[in-house]
Amino acid sequence: MTLRHSSYKITRKELETRVAEEAKASSLDLDINYASCYGGYQITYNNGSSILMHRKNAKETLAFLDGIHAGRYLQSRQLVGEVA
Repeated sequence: MTLRHSSYKITRKELETRVAEEAKASSLDLDINYASCYGGYQITYNNGSSILMHRKNAKETLAFLDGIHAGRYLQSRQLVGEVA
């Protein structure tokens, strides 16, 4: 995870890369799609048949993906006994 300057623009490619990384790490069929007319980015699973995150802007989507990453990290530490 990288700290970003407040004027940093989050790109669609960056979000697509992050979703692909989380999909691979969690063995889930995650996908992201964008539609400005419907309100932004949406994260789905099961070939798009189920919504994991309803439409949000890029900043909120990145925060959601950071939360997924943090949850996986904490869960992995708990499995090896590092977290009480």
